[in-house]
Amino acid sequence: MRYKHIIWDWNGTLVDDAWLCVEIMNKSLEKRNLQTITIDDYRQVFKFPVKDYYIELGFDFQSESFEVCGLEFIDTFKKRMFDANLYADSKLILNSIKEVGITQSILSAQNQELLNKTVEFYNIRHLFTGVNGLSDHYAHSKVELGINWLSQLGFEPQEVVMIGDTIHDLEVAQAMGTDCILISFGHNCHKRFSNFDVPVCHSLKQVCQTILNKT
Repeated sequence: MRYKHIIWDWNGTLVDDAWLCVEIMNKSLEKRNLQTITIDDYRQVFKFPVKDYYIELGFDFQSESFEVCGLEFIDTFKKRMFDANLYADSKLILNSIKEVGITQSILSAQNQELLNKTVEFYNIRHLFTGVNGLSDHYAHSKVELGINWLSQLGFEPQEVVMIGDTIHDLEVAQAMGTDCILISFGHNCHKRFSNFDVPVCHSLKQVCQTILNKT
C-alpha cells in the first residue's frame, strides 16, 4: 500500500541544526567546567527524554534543576535558531511529495511557539496539514502528541510513515503503529540504529525514493 501521509520530525530531519545544539551546549558545559563535546559525540549520546542526555553529559541536578539548565539552553537557542538552515534538499523533497498527492505534517519535540516561528521563517508552512509541537521547552516525549495527531488525521496507521533522526522517532512510530524511516545525518548517528529493523537513509533524496517506491 502506498503511503497517504508523512509525519516529519523537524529538528535534525528537515533543519540542519545539530551543529548549533552542540555549540550552545558547549557553552553550558564550559560554564560548569564539564567536558565539551564534538558533533560526533553529540550524535552518540543525544536522547529523549532530554534530561537523560544532560545527565550523561555530567550535569548535576542535585545542585541545580534541570529546568534551569534547560531554559538556559532554550534562551540561547531562541536568539540563534535562525542561524540553522533547512537541508539543501528539504524544500525540493517536500514539494515533490506534495505534487504526487501525499499529505505531510510535522511532529516535533520543540516548543510549539518556536516551531511555528521557524516553519514560517523558512516559508514552508503551506506544505503541511499540521505543525505539532510540545507545550513546554523540556522535550520529555512526543509519544502522546503523535498518538493524538494520528487520531485526527483520519488515516489508518499503515497508510502513514514517520520520518525522523532519533531513536525516539522510532519509538513514536511504534506507539502510533506506523512505519518509520530514519535518517543518519541528524541528531543520532547511523550506529545508534543498527539494532532496529527499519530503513535508514543517508540523504533526503533517498528518503523520497523510498517513499515513492512504496507499493
